[in-house]
Amino acid sequence: MFELIQAIPFSFAALFPVLNPLGSAIIFLTFTQSLAEPAVHKLALKVAINTFVLLVVVLLTGSWILRFFGITIPIVQISGGLVVAYIGWTLLNQSSSGNSSGPSAAKNEQQANDLAFFPLTMPITAGPGCIAVTLTVGAHEITHNLASTLLGLLGAIIGIVLAAISVFFCYRYADRLTSKLGGAGKQVIMRLSAFINLCIGIEIIWHGVQALLG
Repeated sequence: MFELIQAIPFSFAALFPVLNPLGSAIIFLTFTQSLAEPAVHKLALKVAINTFVLLVVVLLTGSWILRFFGITIPIVQISGGLVVAYIGWTLLNQSSSGNSSGPSAAKNEQQANDLAFFPLTMPITAGPGCIAVTLTVGAHEITHNLASTLLGLLGAIIGIVLAAISVFFCYRYADRLTSKLGGAGKQVIMRLSAFINLCIGIEIIWHGVQALLG
């Protein structure tokens, strides 16, 4: 039982900073600014559920999947970092010119559903850094004792549930969190967030390159 209690705060504390739902909520706003409030709420719930399912799959099977395909964590970091950097660059261009060849803001609920997994769930919410952390958490909970392993994994899943709930609330109320900024203030925040997203992608790529060179 101790393994269960210990794993819940451990997994949540490890995932929350890399999920960064408060910062990602600004990017979420960029894709949903033309949608009605009920559609935004549905999309926030869908992204939270997708995040939970994705991270649980990674937690339970990620290391075996990577081994099966012969993929290493540094390669995941480089590939995912490229995607994150590309989306950050796209959003940066959209905020200044309103025109780009990358993912664009949803105009209706159907378009919003198409964006729910890519790019809103992965890589904006649960990016390569988050996947790497989840793989690490899963490896940490595996022991020689089957009961302890199962309790640890159950605790990690509960921690993922809490992290997904934080994503839902931050995304659902993202507009209210930024409502006092005004239109110009939102544009500044969105542009800054897009630039930070670009920097995060490059940082993830660099970590992957360092790991390969090392």
